[in-house]
Amino acid sequence: MITSDTAIHRPPSGADTHIHDDGSADTAIVYTPAVPTRAVSAGRLHIPGGRTTTPQRHRTTEAVLTIISGYAAILSGHQLQVALPRPGDMIYIPAAVPYSVVNLSLNASVLILTFRGDPGFSIDIEHLPDLTHRVVHQVDKLRSDHLHRLMSRRTGHVRRGR
Repeated sequence: MITSDTAIHRPPSGADTHIHDDGSADTAIVYTPAVPTRAVSAGRLHIPGGRTTTPQRHRTTEAVLTIISGYAAILSGHQLQVALPRPGDMIYIPAAVPYSVVNLSLNASVLILTFRGDPGFSIDIEHLPDLTHRVVHQVDKLRSDHLHRLMSRRTGHVRRGR
């Protein structure tokens, strides 16, 4: 393994990107063997409009998701509890907890930074296709509720002409 006694700059361009069957794209940026990390990894997750990630869990490691842009719902646990984070919010996913990320917009993408206790970034991911039907069952209502929230927000005062 390579060792380092200085910071290592890893831009996302040229990093290892994996496009999943669900349309999302994971980009591993800080992970073994790209850097000499022993206990963490980091990357980004891009979810196009109208897409939902395949339910998954990290068998033995924790994860933190940081919403950078877009509107997402996180469905987690065996009951698929809903969290509605805003940009800047962080979501902690304990080890072995199933979760799925729903892009609430049909058009705009969601961009998420992911931090994991898995130095290989995706070594301990287990996809859970058995939960897909339960996730899909919730998506339409989540998107409908999201649209209702957007449409019912108060808009700023209209400027009057002089």
